[in-house]
Amino acid sequence: MKKSILFMVMAAGLLTACDPSKDDVSVSVSSLTSQQLQDGFSFTQYGDEECTTEAQDGNYFTFFTSPSRVVSIYQVDAEGTKNILVSGVANGKFKIVPKRGNPTEQKFYIETLNFDGSTVTAEKTANVYVPSELTPEMRLLASDAYGKKIWKWDTEFRSDGGAWGNLGYAPGDGDSFCNDGNGIWWGCPPADLTGQLQHSDTGVATGEEDPNAYMEFYDDGNIITYDGGGNQIRKGKYSVEGWTGQRDKASIDGSQSNWSYGTLKTTEGAILFPFKINGGGEKPTNFEIMQLDANHLKLIYAAPGAAAWGEATWWAFKSGSDAESALNGFDTKAWTWDTDWRADKGAWGNLGYAPGDGASFCNDGNGIWWGCPPADLTGQLQHSDTGVATGEEDPNAYMTFDWKTATVTSFDGSGKQIRQGKYEIQNWGMGERTIASVDGSQTKWALGNLHTDAGSILFPFKINGGGEKPTDFEIMQLDANHLKLIYAAPGTAGWGEATWWAFKAKK
Repeated sequence: MKKSILFMVMAAGLLTACDPSKDDVSVSVSSLTSQQLQDGFSFTQYGDEECTTEAQDGNYFTFFTSPSRVVSIYQVDAEGTKNILVSGVANGKFKIVPKRGNPTEQKFYIETLNFDGSTVTAEKTANVYVPSELTPEMRLLASDAYGKKIWKWDTEFRSDGGAWGNLGYAPGDGDSFCNDGNGIWWGCPPADLTGQLQHSDTGVATGEEDPNAYMEFYDDGNIITYDGGGNQIRKGKYSVEGWTGQRDKASIDGSQSNWSYGTLKTTEGAILFPFKINGGGEKPTNFEIMQLDANHLKLIYAAPGAAAWGEATWWAFKSGSDAESALNGFDTKAWTWDTDWRADKGAWGNLGYAPGDGASFCNDGNGIWWGCPPADLTGQLQHSDTGVATGEEDPNAYMTFDWKTATVTSFDGSGKQIRQGKYEIQNWGMGERTIASVDGSQTKWALGNLHTDAGSILFPFKINGGGEKPTDFEIMQLDANHLKLIYAAPGTAGWGEATWWAFKAKK
């Protein structure tokens, strides 16, 4: 019996030693080459994040390694920075979703370690779906980041809250209308439009007379209007003609050469309260674009043949939904310290966290205990990680946010680079305060979150934090001219100490 057992063990040993596949695995584990790693890596592309529908140009990937190897997968940007897609697994999922206008052929890398500690890297390419780059005017109207942009009544344009009304046409250039309301005879606040239904085609309120009514401009040329409760009113199409980015279109009567930027063409009734004033329900389809930027859209309708000071109709809309447009202008945009916000010129400091909603902080500085002017930050270097001034303490220091590379770079007042890192806008509420405060006491607190590499923004230090450089900030305000951030450590309670920053667009 014992001899039989011994024989069986010896035979098993011989069989194991002669198994070619076992020998290959032993060699590959100890001395894996780049080619072997590449050959042993397979992936499948899908058109949906759940990876249920295969697509040749899908942005979502599943992958496997054979023999099984723990790998990291990453891309490299133009500056040579690695963007890790997934790491520490032998199989799993990742995604490659390039921004508009990038190449459809995307290169990525697989990396693993040999047992001797050496790194092995293999390269792969895949064709993925990339949306066509939008024209500049479509970027502003419909967003290059979200596929749509939300426009609401602009009740802040005039002191009376008016956002629709009449004017004497073209009494001056277009800037004078947009900046000062030049020519406006009368403006009606949205809530009072229920008293102006004689101008509509039905005489019946639809809900667009609500100050919270809105319309969504989509990048495929569709417009959908909604009442304040989110119920759809109408749907239509739009296009833009004659846009050059310059106010170079003459008024209809020819009296003003620098009048509008171009023409917004829509199907009938597509925009909010789309009626010509005193027009018996007429719904124009061609509008002069008087203002179009990240946050404002102003339109005028003047009938063909309109003369200067002849009656025309105007509309004023605003948007806070497009964070990327405000932050980087879909290019590279510079931000500097906002010394205009507070009387003490403070732009960094501490506050008692979340004493009221987010609007109260932005409008009135609610909760702020102390603010430090940039020039005085040289006296606050105990909060930094080195205790050494870098130049970001200059009132003229600035930082740039780059759309293409998703990088934020800080500079001193002379333009010398201080630091650089990656950034990402997260949890964006499309202009609404959907983020609760850390302690949960304020439900309408922040607009979203800004995630950065450590130390990327100007004076990136937590107050009284021993040099700590936060990476996640609450976005309290973000429009074309203002950026306000707060950092509150996890677990911060109401009125607990937090850090704030205030920046403005660099002119």
